This record gives sequence, C-alpha cells and structure tokens, in this order.
Amino acid sequence: MSDGQEAILRHLTLSNKQLSILVESIRTITSKLHIDEVLHTIMRHALNVIPEADAGYLMLFDEQKQCLIPKTYIHFPPLIEQFQTKPNEAITGRVFATGIGEFFNSYDEIMAAMYHQNVSPRNLQTILKSAHVPQAALCVPITVDAKPIGIMILHQLQKKRDLTQEDLLFFQAFADQVGVAIQKAQYYEQMTEKVKEAHELSLALETKHTLLKQRYDVHATLNQLLLQNEPISVILNELKNLTQLPIGFYDAYDDVFFEDVQSIPPHTKAKIKKQLFLKMKPFEYRLKNDRSFIVYPLYNLDICLGSMIIEQKGIISYKDQQTLEQGANILTLQILRNKNVLEHHNKRMQETFQQIIDAPNQKTVASMAYQLDLDVQDYYRLCIFEFKQTADMLSIEQYLHQFISMLKEQFPGERKLLFYEKNKITLLIGVPSPAILTTLNETLSRLQKKWQSQHKPLFRCAISKQYKTLQTVSSLYEEALQTLRFLHVRDEWTITSYDKIGLNQLILQVPPKDLANFIHDQIGELLTKGNKSHLYETLLAYFRFNRSVQQTAQHLHIHTNTLYQRLSRIEQILNISFQIQEDALKIQLACYLKENYLTPVKKRE
Repeated sequence: MSDGQEAILRHLTLSNKQLSILVESIRTITSKLHIDEVLHTIMRHALNVIPEADAGYLMLFDEQKQCLIPKTYIHFPPLIEQFQTKPNEAITGRVFATGIGEFFNSYDEIMAAMYHQNVSPRNLQTILKSAHVPQAALCVPITVDAKPIGIMILHQLQKKRDLTQEDLLFFQAFADQVGVAIQKAQYYEQMTEKVKEAHELSLALETKHTLLKQRYDVHATLNQLLLQNEPISVILNELKNLTQLPIGFYDAYDDVFFEDVQSIPPHTKAKIKKQLFLKMKPFEYRLKNDRSFIVYPLYNLDICLGSMIIEQKGIISYKDQQTLEQGANILTLQILRNKNVLEHHNKRMQETFQQIIDAPNQKTVASMAYQLDLDVQDYYRLCIFEFKQTADMLSIEQYLHQFISMLKEQFPGERKLLFYEKNKITLLIGVPSPAILTTLNETLSRLQKKWQSQHKPLFRCAISKQYKTLQTVSSLYEEALQTLRFLHVRDEWTITSYDKIGLNQLILQVPPKDLANFIHDQIGELLTKGNKSHLYETLLAYFRFNRSVQQTAQHLHIHTNTLYQRLSRIEQILNISFQIQEDALKIQLACYLKENYLTPVKKRE
C-alpha cells in the first residue's frame, strides 16, 4: 500500500471516529431537558468534538441587557462571567453579529482580532485574567431558525496542531444541533414553569375556596346571631369559640370593660381608650413587660362605639383575622341596634313624663305610675343635669348614656324615671321615706367629682325640693327648671337645690324684662355714661361690707370723709336716703340684681 493510500485510509478512519463522536454528542445533548444541565453537557461534549481544544465557554444573548453573557464554561474561573460583550465587540461579538464562525492559530491572531473589534478595556482585562495564553481559538454562532442566540468558543492552550476549515465546519455542525437542544430545553423549562404556575394557581384557588367557605360559614353563623337579636355577650362568646382567642370588649356607651384576658392595668385601659378615639383601624398596644394587645375599634361614621381587645400570645392566623373583622362588623350593627332600642325607650320615657305632668286627675297619674313601676305615694325629688358640649370623638349622647349608667349604679334600689334630651338628663327619683333623699346633694356632688376626675364634660345639676305623691311632679319640674335658670344666670357648673337659692326663688319668678326695668329705675343714673362708675363701685362695696363705713373706706383705700362725700353724692343723684330702710333695701336689691342677673359672670370651670 502506498503512502498516499495510507494517508487517505487514516483520514477516513479519523472522520468516521469524529462523526461517531459528533452523533453521540448530539444524541446526548438533545436527550437533556433542564437548561442548566443541557448547557453544561454541551460544553463537555464540545471538547470531545474538537479534542485538540483544552477550554471553552458558551454565551447566550440577553435581550434586556443587549449583550452576550457567559452561561457555562470549562477550565475557566468564575471571573469569566464578567466577560459580557456587545454585538460586534471582540471575537465573540463579531461572530454573533455576522453569523459566521472563525478560527485562529496563534495568540497574535487572537489579540489582533480582539483589538480590531474594539473590545472594551474592562472586557479585555477580564478575559486576560480569566484565561491562559491561548495558542488557538475556534468560535461559532449558535442559531435557532436562522436567528443567532449565542456563541461557543474553544481555546487551545497548548499547540497540538493548526485548526482547519474542516474543524470549523465540523464544530459548526455541532453548534447547529446545540441551538436545537437549547430551544428544546427552553421550551421544556417554559412548559415546566407553566405547569408549576398552573399547579400553584390550583392550590391557591383551592386555598381561597376553603377560606371563602370558612368566611361564609363564619358570616352565616354571626348573621344568624344578629337576626336572632342575641346580646353582645353571646356574639362575643361565639367569636371566642370560632377563634379560640381571649377577647375582651370595651363598651364606649357605658364606658366599661368586659375582659376575657388577664387583668388589664387601669392605666393601660386609659391609654387604650385614648388611642381608640384617635385610630379607626386595628392597632397594637404593647406594654413594657412585653404583653401585647390587638385593638379592633368599632365605629359608626366618626363616632366610636367601643372595641374588641385581644391579648396577643402569638401570630393571629389569617382565618382568625377575617373572623375578627367580620365579628367587628356584626358587633357594630348590634350596638347600633341596641342604641336604637335605647333611643326608643328614652323617647317613650320622655313622653310619659310629659303625660304625667299634663295628667288631668289622680287616676290617670296612678295608671301611668303602675306602668313605670312607680309608687304614687312615695316622696319625690327631681334633678336636671345639663352637660357642657365637647369637641372630642365621643358624641354628647354617649356621655349622657355613660352618666345614666352611673346614676343607675348609684341608685340601684330607688324607683326612678330617667330620660335625656339634647345635652340634658332628667331624673325623677322616689323613695318611701323622706329621710332617704336628704343627702341627695352630697351624693351627687361625690358623683360629680368622680365624673370630672375622668376628664369628662362639666355638668351642672338643679334639684327640686322634696314632695310627697307623684301628683306634685309639675311643681318638682318647675322648681328644677328655676334652679337651672339660676345656675345659668351665674354661669356656675355646680350642684344646687331649689331650697338653697333663697331670695332667688322669688326673683326667678319675675320676667327678665321687669328685672331690667327695676334696675334701671333704681340705679340707672349711676350706670349712664359719664364719670360715675366710681360711685357705683363705691355703692357695691358699701353693701358688700354691710354698710360699714370703716371697712368700706379701708377696702377702697380712701378716707372716711371721702366716702361720706360719695355716699351723699349717690343720695342726691338717686334721690334717696340711706337712713330710710326702704330706700336702702331697694338700692341694695337693684345692685344684687345688676351683678347677678344682668352682668356676665366670669366663667367658673
């Protein structure tokens, strides 16, 4: 056999071997489905396809970054991942842009091609640090449906032989199948992701369906309680059963806490209430000892009705949060329903009270008394409480309701009729013995101190005298109204009874216009414009010190002779004499009326 024939035989044997490697490599890479595994297998078989190569990496084009990014590599350090080239930059960018593979058989050829393609300094430093000095290189594009998606490049670190056009064609044939394998893996990955998303969506829908069913069941249970008009305590117990949580409740109408948690310190209750009137959404209140409470405010528009209070001893589940939110809505509706019932009852008491006043005979009064559980023959007193309007988050109606609760607690056994209107409360109280109500003023004074110590609105109270039988209710009411007018005139926020206002009992019977005329007739000359104000002040001091010349002069810081001169001047102007008892009494009464019924009194709060 000649030398030429032997060379041909060796070439054919080598080609058959390369084809076998190529076929096996293509079969292997196309059998993989996971993209990361496919890419790694591609590079491993690339070195089998071109056995003279020692290292290599594969880059894919990133549409968002608009550059080629290394995805897998063999015999390169991780630093190669920073080698990211744009189309037409360096060898990799040019092969990607042109779609034509290239090979180089020396280091100088490789560097010349790099510089010629304007490789960035950063990328140049990265590739130089990442690779040994390559002696040859082979780079081919990876395409899918004639569209380039990346490149593969192999380096020959130790020169074994020159790379040829045949190597380039052989490696390109492998690269063409690489594109198919990558596309297949990407499709599989996308399909797997969609299946995963569908599964997760199915689980989410199933979970949501379960939660919706649980929510519906809770809603149905709580709604049933609302339809049955169950009391708030029953609704709270059902919420405790549904959540297995200790739930406390604050009733803003009665200003009381109902606790199903460990005792809440009084100062904590006060702080929770303060925040409650500032926050309309659930909030957390934490104590210094790490105890923590979740507060669910109950509001109707901008009026606070109360709250649920749950001591937090762990994370409250989403299901329980939903249950509590639904419970808050049901409680709000039930509180409003109770409020409507109370308003209806209050209206009926108010109308009944007016009917007793207007009753034509004793028989009618007795009939109404029986309906109200009142005894016609009891001893009665009537109180009218008037409250100062406030601008806080509580309505005045809620304050009235809280105070009515305190009155009921203060007089639990006494027969009584209670109702409110606007900012006033009327209390008619009856007892079998007259001695029982003798300390009513003192009892209500203690109640007033307790009320105002809680920083609640000021109130004044007018109390009638005590009378026997319910038929005297019109007299009781008139006396209380007159006493309230007396407190109004003096702008006092105190507790006063009709029998304590003395002479004012008579004065209050006189119309204000007649009082003004009397004042004008008696001391009007001293009140007209002019230099007479010192005379009126002298007159006030003279009566204040019981007509004592020495004390009056000392108070005014004048000599007694000066005082005599002023008194004489007053007698001339008013045409009176202080020596005549009737004149002195009329002038003194006019001064008293002027100061107490016509002059605005400085507010005492």
